Amino acid sequence: MASKNISIRLDLYQKLKNLKEKYESFSDIIERLLNEGLKGSTSRLMKYFGVWADFPEEINQNTKEFRKLIDDNIESRIKERY
Repeated sequence: MASKNISIRLDLYQKLKNLKEKYESFSDIIERLLNEGLKGSTSRLMKYFGVWADFPEEINQNTKEFRKLIDDNIESRIKERY
C-alpha cells in the first residue's frame, strides 16, 4: 500500500495518539474520525446511548427528583412573571 508523509503540529499528534487504540495505526484513527464526522453528529452521539443504564436506582431517583425541583422552580418563576 502506498503511503504519504504529512506534517502536523505536535499538539495534534498528541491528541491523535491519545485517541488511538493499541491496535490502530494513525491511518486507522484518522479514517475512523473522518468516517464519524461524515456520518453527522447524531451517529457520534449514539455510542453514548445507554451508558447510564447500569446506574444504581437511587441515583436515577435522585436525578428525577432534582429535575422535578428544577421544573417546578422554572414553572413558578414563569407564573410570577406573567
